[in-house]
Formats: sequence, structure tokens, C-alpha cells
Amino acid sequence: MSPKVERSIYIVVIAILAVYLLILGKKQIELQKNIPITAEELYKKLSNPKLKVQIVDVRELTSSDEVGGYEDSRIPGALPFPNCDESKMNTENLKDALQRINPYIYTVIVSTDGNPEIFKKCAQKFNNAQNLAGGMKAWQAAGLPDESGEYTPPKAGGGGGCL
Repeated sequence: MSPKVERSIYIVVIAILAVYLLILGKKQIELQKNIPITAEELYKKLSNPKLKVQIVDVRELTSSDEVGGYEDSRIPGALPFPNCDESKMNTENLKDALQRINPYIYTVIVSTDGNPEIFKKCAQKFNNAQNLAGGMKAWQAAGLPDESGEYTPPKAGGGGGCL
């Protein structure tokens, strides 16, 4: 067999495998959207510095229910995005949070109780999103760390933190 024919065969095989891999990746993302992540699984992912996880909290900033709103209790590092509605992001700090939301990285949507309707609405804004099963109620019930107060943008410079 001539080298040109052999090279062409290899290129065709690699192209077919690449397309197949892309199709499988897309199917995995679609399946992942349908399976909520538990609070414990999310905590493990957040504790792994090699994984990039974005947490978007869709609860109102303050709330009168037992869980409260974003400012009452939230997962450390969560970005506020009330009801996935850009019009509610009207203060300077919230505009900064909106600019930090990246639709192209793995995102976990946090509501009060893991509401599937609000997740479905918000998941459309992200390429790879997953719902937090049980929402903030499950995070608090598991006794996992949280923070409170107004959203403040991170200070310039490197560094990170831990949960």
C-alpha cells in the first residue's frame, strides 16, 4: 500500500473517531443536566483545585423563608443571579457578578429547594449546567460551610481559598 493511501486512511479514521467523541461528549452533558448533583458531591468537587466549578445562586437576595436568600446564607464563592433575570442585577456589585458569570464552564445552579422549573430556565443560559439536588436546604442540612452578607467582588490579584 502506498504511503499516501495509508496516510489518508489514518486521517479518515481519526476524523471519524473525533466526531464520535464529540457526539458522546454532547450526550454526556445532556444526561448530566438531567441528573442533579448532591450537596456532598458538589462539596467534593469544590475541594478539588483542579476542577473549575461555577456556582450560580438563583434565589432572591433576601428572603423570609427558613433558608433565607443569597445574602442570608450561600455556598462559598457562589455568584448571585436572582431568578436568572438580568434586569434584577441593578446594583454595581451585582453588575460585577453578572460579568463574572461564564456560560461556557461547568455550572451548578442553586435554588432554595432544587426547583426543576427554575433550573430548566437557567440551564438554557449555560453550556454545561447541573442542578443542586435539594438546593440550599440540602446544603445546610448536610452541615456544609456557608457564608453570608452582600456579594463583594474578589480583590484583584491571585490567590485562592478553601472551603
